[in-house]
This record gives sequence, C-alpha cells and structure tokens, in this order.
Amino acid sequence: MNVMKYGAIVMTLVVSQTASASFWGKVKNTFNDCKYNEQEYAATLAFEKQTTEKLPEHFKGRFSESDFDTKPWMRGFRYVIVVNKASRGYEAQTMKVYENGYLIHKTKVSTGREGFELRRKNKVCTGAPPKSYWSQTPTGYYTPKYLSEDHKSSSWDSDMPYAIFFDIENGLALHQVYRGYVDMLGSRASGGCIRQDKETAENLFFRVKETERSVVPAVNLDGTPVLDENGNVKYISQQEIIHSRTGQLMKFNTFSALIIVEDVN
Repeated sequence: MNVMKYGAIVMTLVVSQTASASFWGKVKNTFNDCKYNEQEYAATLAFEKQTTEKLPEHFKGRFSESDFDTKPWMRGFRYVIVVNKASRGYEAQTMKVYENGYLIHKTKVSTGREGFELRRKNKVCTGAPPKSYWSQTPTGYYTPKYLSEDHKSSSWDSDMPYAIFFDIENGLALHQVYRGYVDMLGSRASGGCIRQDKETAENLFFRVKETERSVVPAVNLDGTPVLDENGNVKYISQQEIIHSRTGQLMKFNTFSALIIVEDVN
C-alpha cells in the first residue's frame, strides 16, 4: 500500500515538474516540512517584507547611440550591452549588443520580476531562495566580474548556462533562460538575473570571454567614468571591489564589455 502511495506521489511530481525546482528537489520537498500554512505564511511574509531592503537603482537616464560620441570613453569597451528592464514600451525587455559602437544584435530578454521572494521554510527545502529578497534587476552601469559556462544556482536549484556575472554581491548575471521559461522572454520573469535565449547567451559568453584581461575604463554605477588624480578617465587591468556587507576585498579580471541596465518606457 505504501509503495503504491509513494509511487503515485513520484508520478505526480514527474508530471508537475517546473523550473522552480529540480525533480529530486520536489521529492525532497514532499517528504519534508517545506510548505507554510496560511498563518505561518502571512506572519513570515509580513516580517520579511518589513526587514528586507530593496536594492538601489543606480541609473535614471537612458542610453543613446550618440553616447559613443558624447562619452568617448565608452569606446574603450569592445562590447556595450544595453538592457531595458521596463515592463512595457517598444524597447521593454530587450537587449542590444554593440561592438565597437555598432549594433550587432537585438533580442528579447527577461529581467527580474520586481517583486518580493519569500525565503524557503527550512534549509533543506528547494524551489525558494535561502533568504528573502526583492527580485530586482537594478539599473546601472556594470562590468563583468567573472564568467561561468556551466553554472548552477544554489538559491533556486536551477541551471544558469553561459553566466556572465556583473553584480557579485547580489548574484546577478546574464545567462541562458531555463527551458521552461523560454516563452516568457520579453516579460519580467526572473529572480533578478537577465535571461537570454540559448544562441544569444552562448554567443555573447564566448565573445566576452575572448576579451579577458583587457585594459578598460573604470566606471561608476551611475554611468560616470572614474577619474584619476589629474582628472582624466582612469583605465584599469584588474577590478577591485570591497564587499559592502563583509568588507572583504575581491579582485577580478577585466573584460572589454560594459553592461548598461536602464528602465525606459
């Protein structure tokens, strides 16, 4: 009798498998205390929302192709990748890739849901993040920090192939969309990362990878260049970041790519 019962559970899990958790993750959730009851959910959600800060938006302007002329330092990057995270509008949820100032590719993407993600009930559970956060893709000017060709998300228990990480502190990357979410490209659907179709993600990954250890301009999150002691644009061959929460100094190689996230209807 128990064999039939557990067999039915497993078959149900096979049929209902989604991108939010792996098959074995769903099996694990079934046999552990992973689901909030109504009272627990309401109380936990209210507390977590009140104590979880949103990420800052760093850039309130909009990219224009004329920026290559008015901000000549931008030509110091081989690739400029422009993502519009708007929820509606002609350019909403699109990504444009420029090489040496010329547009070479435009495609649909999915950025963050811009909602609240409640933490998993217990550490052993899957299908929810280990800690609560707002699923934002914050605007700003970013540079790739490291690349991971076959990455797996520990937070969401899902694959992130061809990941180009640009925000280390918040674990945000450009990467290939999970197969169950391909039809959602063109809408806000991710946990904060920027999802792309397989062909785009793979092509962009290896293009950016080829530029590792390039000398590039240092750029602030608000889109202004970092200046040296003489007031000139500072060029770097290594990136150094002090983690805002741990105070740890992190060093990364440079890549000749600039990622601009805007929010323009």
